[in-house]
Parts: sequence; structure tokens; C-alpha cells
Amino acid sequence: MKELLKWLGAIVGLLIAMLLFVIGVLSNPGPFFPEKKLYGSITVFSEKPIGQKTDSIMSEVLLRLNEVPIYDQDRKYNLCLCSSQTKFSFFSRLTPRANRIMGFNLLGSAFINEDFINDLGLKTGGQPKYLTREGSVVHVATHELMHGYIADAYGYFASRTLPEWKTEGYCEYGVNQFVAPNDNGYSISERIDIFLDDSWWNPTAEIHRPHYVWGLMMEYLINIRGLSFVQVMADSVHYEKTYEDMIDWRKSVEVNN
Repeated sequence: MKELLKWLGAIVGLLIAMLLFVIGVLSNPGPFFPEKKLYGSITVFSEKPIGQKTDSIMSEVLLRLNEVPIYDQDRKYNLCLCSSQTKFSFFSRLTPRANRIMGFNLLGSAFINEDFINDLGLKTGGQPKYLTREGSVVHVATHELMHGYIADAYGYFASRTLPEWKTEGYCEYGVNQFVAPNDNGYSISERIDIFLDDSWWNPTAEIHRPHYVWGLMMEYLINIRGLSFVQVMADSVHYEKTYEDMIDWRKSVEVNN
């Protein structure tokens, strides 16, 4: 019996040590990168020398974040730009996530898979716009950081209970709100039409189609209906009703024009 307890204690100790290692790596990824630079309250870690390209990326990221009501410019976050799949996989394997994804946010750190994002952009030609499939590191970095600000605004554990369409949709909405109003060709109506047009969504693209419409639904609720962050996250706002109302609104715009 004593021998069994000894082995159980060793196993528990090992599991605790492994958990602490994972938490330490994800919350403090700096030692695994040769380069770092502070942009406001966001510390960027990179495999490559940080220069004008990274400065440009972060300038765009901060411009987008500044348009989001829940953005806290004093909240410290890590943003890890992984230029190789190998580096990104090192971190993603410490979580239940797949390796070939664009990014994730956990324990105060956002990890970005630049290799996959750039590869996807070449395949899609940057279409459709205002979606992670356009192959923009700025888009994905802003999106992943947004997850952290949602957790801060709503509460970490409470935010975990929110429906996926709300959290992912608000992240997509937040990413686009600085860019879209300055795009003369932008139209939420046209974007709804793109979502409804199956020719835009081949089997590979289909996996990102939900994120596209979730972002549109948030844009409809906030920009068209005038709801606040707290209001759109309320239990009274349901997916089916929001989607139906958005489609009805699109049809009414078409009729009026």
C-alpha cells in the first residue's frame, strides 16, 4: 500500500510539474524568442529581427484596437509572432489545439502562425476581404488580442460561458471597425450577399464561413441596431433571431433601393 501511495504521489507530482511548465511557457514566452519590443502595453516577441515590417503591423493593430470600446490600453499582453510552423507548433502542442491554425490566445499571450497565414493568403488571393482567410497577420493578431480584452471586460470565467458566435463574432467585428469605414467600397449588405453566395465558399473555405457571418451579425447588432457590448452579450440576444433579423434587414434594404 505504501508503495502504491508512493507511486501515486510521484505521478501527481509529475503532473503538477508538467502543468506548471505549460503555464510558465505560455504566460512567459519571452525566453523562447530572440527578439522583443514593447508597443504600448503589448510586448511583441519575434523569431526575426524586429524592424519596419513589425512596426507597420503593430501600428495597424493598435489603430484597430483603439476603435474597440472594450480595449484597455494599459492591459499588458504578449504577442508572439511565430514566423515558422515549428515555432508555433512548439506552443500549440502545449494546448489541445491543432498545430496548423492561424493563432490562439491563452494566459495573457497571443500566438500568431505567420507561416500559415501567409500561405493561406497566397492561396486565397486575399479574398474574401475582412476575414482571416485574406491572409493578414494584422487581422489575426488583432483578433487574438481581442479575445483577451473580452475576457477582461466580461470576466475570464464568465467569458468562457458565452456562445462562440458572440466571442468570435465580436473579435471579427473589432478587427474590421477601423478599416471598413475607410473603405469606399465597403458595404455590410454586399458582405451579407457574399456570405449567402455558395460560390465564395469551397470545401476548404467553408470552415471559416461561420466566423464571417458571426462578425456580420455583430456588426448588424452594434452598427445597425445600436446595441452596446454588454447588450449584445446578454442572454436575451439569440443566434437564430439575430440571423433572421439581419437577413430580413438585408432584404428590406434591397427593396428600398
